[in-house]
Amino acid sequence: MAELDCRKCRSWKGCPGKEWYHYGEIRWCAQQSFWLLKYADILHGGQWPVPDATAPGGMRGRTVTGAAFTKVALIIAEVDRRLKKTEWRGRLLAEECKNREKMHYLSDDAKDALYYVAGWSLKERDFSDWLKDRKYHRKAIKMS
Repeated sequence: MAELDCRKCRSWKGCPGKEWYHYGEIRWCAQQSFWLLKYADILHGGQWPVPDATAPGGMRGRTVTGAAFTKVALIIAEVDRRLKKTEWRGRLLAEECKNREKMHYLSDDAKDALYYVAGWSLKERDFSDWLKDRKYHRKAIKMS
């Protein structure tokens, strides 16, 4: 099976995710947001995660050459900015991402934060309002 090109993806639903993403592929889908949080420690170190069979977790950091390192800093700053708006659920999400292989194994509270964090742009609504609407819509769908 050919690996999917995230730059051409229109929906992350049903996507199995990838082991590694190039920073040019980041489109802020839930799979990529999970991956960014999983390797946040490497990103905070100013490096981009690269596959390495000998490293714990299967990734090690690679210094990005030239001015491209600024992209790493911008991406992790955006992750942190989005995560901060989710308060305790964001802290839970960050911790669970480091200890889970796939986003499907996250707790419901962590998934709520992940879906808020994911998306091309930062949500304008507060997390608590967004969460109330999300739960209302899920309940309405179950009732119909």
